Amino acid sequence: MKGLVTAVTVVGTMGAVALAGGAALGGCGGSPTTAAQQARTWASNAGFGSSTSQLDGDLARLSSLATDSAAVRRTDCDVLVTDALNANEQLPTPDGSLTGLLSQAYGAAASAGRDCFAGGARLALTGPQAQRARTALVEAQARYDSLTSTLGASS
Repeated sequence: MKGLVTAVTVVGTMGAVALAGGAALGGCGGSPTTAAQQARTWASNAGFGSSTSQLDGDLARLSSLATDSAAVRRTDCDVLVTDALNANEQLPTPDGSLTGLLSQAYGAAASAGRDCFAGGARLALTGPQAQRARTALVEAQARYDSLTSTLGASS
């Protein structure tokens, strides 16, 4: 019986040590804890600023391609699709609303690029998908800004 008590004591002590060690490590993870910190970390890791700027530039360039050759316009349409799909790979975000807005923006941008590419001689990008993409990008940026804003935060 004495051997059984010793074994239970050792296992019980090891379990307590493991629990204490786990609790200590849990506090040292350095993981972002607030919604703002999580959003900032995601944005930094995902290249949020550069991908939204890239898509906005793609959309602007394609809406003003009236004088470029069809080959240049087709290339730019394809670039928009590729950039939208690449940006979409960075989803989800830590915020459901931001994820939804970005998903809408990226989907609309990819659709606009495919429509543009399929448009033959009419490759200018002025359709409703392009406008949806622009609107959703603006709304997503506003959502990100509201998540990460320090205005009104207590010090």
